[in-house]
Amino acid sequence: MRKFTMLGAAAFAGAILSTPAVAQSEGEPMPPEEQAIPEPTIDTDGDGTPDAWDQRGDGRADSWDMDGDGRPDVFDQDGDGQPDDPQ
Repeated sequence: MRKFTMLGAAAFAGAILSTPAVAQSEGEPMPPEEQAIPEPTIDTDGDGTPDAWDQRGDGRADSWDMDGDGRPDVFDQDGDGQPDDPQ
């Protein structure tokens, strides 16, 4: 019986030690709407600045920042790899 208690304690200690520490940053926390913005990953117009996101993970852009504010504002809802016409 003692063998199982020691194994349980060892497993618990391993779980605690393998859990990464939560990073604390000083200053004001980011508003929730800014935390949800994905990082730009694709430069679709060749100007050297990423302006599109691959949110589906298929290697193609599926949302674009057309007005330059750093947030996606045009999306590819039909899956053709091109921005849909804003309506």
